[in-house]
Amino acid sequence: MLQCRTLTRAEIIDTYNVHMKSDFPEDELKPLAMILKSLDREQYICYGVISDDVLCGYAYFAIIADNNKKYYLLDYFATVREMRGKGIGSAFLNMLNEHMTDVEMVICETENPKGTIGDEFDIRNRRIGFYLRNKFIDTGVTVSIFGVDYILLELDLGNKHTKDEIRIYYSKLYRSFLPEKLYNKFVKI
Repeated sequence: MLQCRTLTRAEIIDTYNVHMKSDFPEDELKPLAMILKSLDREQYICYGVISDDVLCGYAYFAIIADNNKKYYLLDYFATVREMRGKGIGSAFLNMLNEHMTDVEMVICETENPKGTIGDEFDIRNRRIGFYLRNKFIDTGVTVSIFGVDYILLELDLGNKHTKDEIRIYYSKLYRSFLPEKLYNKFVKI
């Protein structure tokens, strides 16, 4: 039986070293020290989906609080390689939704398929379709982060936000962990 829970610091480090290094391209993976620093400042939270004490998937979120409301950015989401294709990712997203009762907004970045062809086009569209089937909605907002174009999706928590609200809180989320110089150079909203 699958269970969703917050990961411990040791589990976060282990997941990073064992899974994230192979699940994400090196240029997309934040240094572990940056994640742990944000975790220590309570600006990051990591969830795992577990079955019989075995990690089946993980979701890492950047967090900000504003006016007593929480705003999340889905930073990393993956099903462990051996567990893929079994519906665990969809089940995990539904379980996460139940854990986020006090969250105002959850934003997800997914690579924009525009301008790509072949397999890359198909992969990006499948990824978007996965999120749309699992309670995310297209915000209509596109961004460029470190030269990569993304479409921003929002988890449907029953309180859809305007494009301007999405841009404002997305910017605040990035500003929470990127130095100003890097933000100004590499974040285009």
